[in-house]
Amino acid sequence: MSDVQRLKEQLFQVSMEAKQAAGGLAGFKLRFTQHSQQVESLIAGTATGVDRDISEILDAAGKAVEQAAEALEIASAGCKSYADQI
Repeated sequence: MSDVQRLKEQLFQVSMEAKQAAGGLAGFKLRFTQHSQQVESLIAGTATGVDRDISEILDAAGKAVEQAAEALEIASAGCKSYADQI
């Protein structure tokens, strides 16, 4: 097997795994958001700064998960596109 063929196979493998990971993160994001909303509703209206801090932390984590899933989708598409061109 040539180096080019091995490269192509590796790119397809990375593409597939990145797409699967993105899907897993999307499912996690949904569950995480549901739990975060429940936490936020339970602490809504309290006067402590810690409550606001945890709300901000949960929001930031949710956004990071979403960005990671998007980055994996982009990587997947890029690897597949490059492999198709080889």
